[in-house]
Amino acid sequence: MTIEDNILTAYHHLLMLDTDKDKEKQWISNQQPQAAGLSTLHFHILSYLAAHPNVLAKAISTDLKILRGTLSKQLALLERRKMLTHYKDSSDARGNHYTLTTLGSAIAQTHNQLLSMKNQTLKAHLKGFTPEDLQIIARFLKQITDAEENDTYPTNK
Repeated sequence: MTIEDNILTAYHHLLMLDTDKDKEKQWISNQQPQAAGLSTLHFHILSYLAAHPNVLAKAISTDLKILRGTLSKQLALLERRKMLTHYKDSSDARGNHYTLTTLGSAIAQTHNQLLSMKNQTLKAHLKGFTPEDLQIIARFLKQITDAEENDTYPTNK
């Protein structure tokens, strides 16, 4: 197996770790039972809204790099679950402002706590690399992100 094959295997394994039953979602659900069944994207939207109250959907879409249609579905689910509310923009009836409810704020706070713990753990692991290694890792992750966001695939006819 080549080093490229090993990298791809590790990458696909990382993607598979993000499931409804992963340890991070279980931890959040143990802290906040009403968060059960939320996706990673939902948690990031809630955390974004905690940092940017009363924000327009367009800003959420732009800042989190989420397609507007995808975001709309996620926001609707979070609103049905009483984690956020929205109101129309007074200057543009097409725009909706979103803000967290008390429940949404509590879940966002729990998610942010988890992110803080995960970041501390990852930073501790990164201390084992040289500055040059870290530059290579950063460049690699950027290239992987660019590939995920920009690559296209042929459609079957």
